[in-house]
Amino acid sequence: MNQGGHSKGRKRNVWAIDARADVLEAIRRCCSDDFNLTCFSDARRAILYARRELPDLVILGLAKNTIEPLELLALRGEFDQIAALPAIAIYGRDDEVDVDLVMAEGVEDAVAISCLEEELPRRIRWRLKDQHDSEVPSPLAGIDGRSALRTFDFMKRVIEASPNAIVAARRSGEIVLFNPAAVHILGWSEEEALGMHVKNLYPEGGARRIMGLMLADQYGGAGRIDSMREVVINVDGELIPVEISAALICEEGRQIATVGVFTDLRQQMTLEERLQEAMEALEKTQRQAVVAEVAGAAAHELNQPLTSLLGYVEYLRRKIDDEELQRIIATVCDDASRVAEVVRKIGRITRYRTRDYAGGEQIVDLEEASRVEEDVDHQKIESTAEMERVSLDDNHQ
Repeated sequence: MNQGGHSKGRKRNVWAIDARADVLEAIRRCCSDDFNLTCFSDARRAILYARRELPDLVILGLAKNTIEPLELLALRGEFDQIAALPAIAIYGRDDEVDVDLVMAEGVEDAVAISCLEEELPRRIRWRLKDQHDSEVPSPLAGIDGRSALRTFDFMKRVIEASPNAIVAARRSGEIVLFNPAAVHILGWSEEEALGMHVKNLYPEGGARRIMGLMLADQYGGAGRIDSMREVVINVDGELIPVEISAALICEEGRQIATVGVFTDLRQQMTLEERLQEAMEALEKTQRQAVVAEVAGAAAHELNQPLTSLLGYVEYLRRKIDDEELQRIIATVCDDASRVAEVVRKIGRITRYRTRDYAGGEQIVDLEEASRVEEDVDHQKIESTAEMERVSLDDNHQ
């Protein structure tokens, strides 16, 4: 079977298979000058011709034919000799076969019928150039057509299995890829998301802003965003924090699509909040322990000189008869008693409580900080009294 050489200057052989006469005529108008074009309205005839000679590229229409497009692709995949033959699908609004299905079966490219004149010749040249370049020895030189399809299937499975949402859109904004993780995070089904404008995934102006960042240099270089925190919107209008990486996809220097990969940060942010709360609780506990230890040490150190001071004041009050000095001694005694009460409260601090002080400062609230102990003492006294009363009543009976 002759697959045709690739000598310089030779017109490349292109086959078009489509049951619609008007579509084949449109392909002839835009491609016959640049390529050796052969058109087949009957897919069975194309199979017969393929036994003698193979084209360099196939244009496959998705309309109903004598052999369905998916069956043709299945036959293509069974033979290594033609499995790697480049194919471009052409699709219209009324096609029975979905373009995504044929792309999943190994078709490398797709062009809408409404864009044949402006897009198809360029796409054919690009695919044929790809085919020519692939003849240069490379690390993938040993891979056959069936392996290529398996590789495509493997990559498709990787995208579907990814725990991160992956969304791709045409440069016009129409979503063309929406993997299961995106379905899980955002709530739209794949069928609902495909064809939807990507701006619906972001708050007002978000998609335009991200595109601007991709064209700038600050987040990884022109044409990409390595990683940044962003907010997206799910099907219910809920704002979801995500970490997003994005890039422009270019073809021959022209921007044709965008792809974004983002991770749901809700669980991570919940864990961060809990960790912050735990750190604050730990800090509060440590602060309370330090205050209690310092208070106990201070009370212990102050008790001895304060007891001595009160003893000497009491001694002076008994020894001095002068009325004016007695008033001074009484004032000193009252002040010393107040200091003793403060020291007693300091020694009973069990929790950290503060109150406002002059100048907006915070100081330990001795009344609140020592109240727990006082409440406990009071409860113990009441409990003891109740037990004694019960005991007396039992004895009386």
